[in-house]
Amino acid sequence: MSNDGGKPILLFTSIPATGHITPTLRIASALHARGWPVFYLGPTAHKATISATGVQFLPFLDDADFNDLTYFVPQGEGATTIKDAVVQGTTPEPTWRDRVFSDFREFFFSPIPARHRSLCAALTHIHQLFPSSSARVVVVAESTSNFLLPLFHGAPLPPSIPMPIGSIALSVMAPPLRSVDMPPLVCEPVEFGTTPAHRERVANMWRDWEVETRDLKELLVAKVEQAGGKDFAKAMEAREREKGRESWALLSGECFVGYDHVCQIGVESWFYKTAEGWPENWRFVGAVPKSARVLEEAKQALVDEVKLARENEGKKVVVVAQGTVEIDPRHLILPTIQALGGREEDTLVVAILGHRGRTLPKDVVVPANAKVTDYLPYDAILPYADVFVSNAGYGAVMHGIGHGVPMVVAGEEQDKKENVARVQWRGHGIKLNKSWTDEKEYVKELAEAVGKILDEEEGREVRRRAMELKEEADRIDCIKTVEECLSSYL
Repeated sequence: MSNDGGKPILLFTSIPATGHITPTLRIASALHARGWPVFYLGPTAHKATISATGVQFLPFLDDADFNDLTYFVPQGEGATTIKDAVVQGTTPEPTWRDRVFSDFREFFFSPIPARHRSLCAALTHIHQLFPSSSARVVVVAESTSNFLLPLFHGAPLPPSIPMPIGSIALSVMAPPLRSVDMPPLVCEPVEFGTTPAHRERVANMWRDWEVETRDLKELLVAKVEQAGGKDFAKAMEAREREKGRESWALLSGECFVGYDHVCQIGVESWFYKTAEGWPENWRFVGAVPKSARVLEEAKQALVDEVKLARENEGKKVVVVAQGTVEIDPRHLILPTIQALGGREEDTLVVAILGHRGRTLPKDVVVPANAKVTDYLPYDAILPYADVFVSNAGYGAVMHGIGHGVPMVVAGEEQDKKENVARVQWRGHGIKLNKSWTDEKEYVKELAEAVGKILDEEEGREVRRRAMELKEEADRIDCIKTVEECLSSYL
């Protein structure tokens, strides 16, 4: 096999989570359609999805080959998830922070050695396919995978396998960067500010964070060294001292160190303006290309029904989804259906459960104005939505921005608390303050939030902000911007 087009070979990868694979694969497949030779190193559980786009699939090895479809999803009604079993095995009554720390251990850090072995196998395979003169490889890695940390710190490649000629980090979430103006990403969010008092509070939060995450940082260092990296901790400490800080804390930006370019999915105005600003190699790429997937007949029929209800009957459409990780319907889907069940005359609810084959519990009574589906691409339904109710996964928020749909947001796990705060701050959505455990009060607050957005006068400003962000995203050609970074290797 030869690569005569002059373009380097692109090796994409991400952590094996649907919400991270989807945007990464969307960009990989778009570049493939433009003539770039593309390989995707990923989990075998997603092989069919990856291969269907036309890119060449390469498998993760050993414990890097993680199946998120079984880890995060209950296998049967009433069953617990593997993640819940893991978390409860270490902490009988886990908090949201305990669950996040478990994800760091099991999902982000522990597989690092196997990810490096997977990289070595992938590069070996590519160099066997292409003669050495044409096997110029650029790695495009979703940043939270920590995929290149060992290589950036001296981990060896197999004999006769050259180093990749370049590297691009793809950031598909709010980036974990350290700032005097912002606490660590997965701490309890605080209102953004730049005053001396605010910065002192933030400094205290970072000091507490360093103590709380000492074991996790030691695990990250150990896994990078196990993969063959050397002096990783020393390098991070030296980097922090250069910035005038006393020590390196976890989530200070270590997952971006070493890359030639960082491509951030999203629009710049959605982020806070911190004292440090953005690194020189940072580029905002807007929203990922919208899915052009042909829907199954039943899914297309649902979309057509929603479209007709909106255009011919004047109904307002509320889409509710909880992403692909925190999918217990009690958190948001059932409360939304309940909150809007009394609006059958003017409102249609579309509830997306997050995974193929998922159903609501058998005892749930679905009102006549609610349509429930196991899985549906956001790009298929959001063009017809008036409100998007979400637990604020970054991908969902960016889809809301990409379609100009105002949001109602509530979420706790991973980076969701921070995303909720930013949606409220930027004004393109309404944050729920109650918890789903508050039951009736939560349902009441949810109904009021949706009602406010739908109201002609009360919702005018939030709708304007949502369209403002969409227009900013529309001005950015995502793939063209990524190609501008890739042009440095031509």
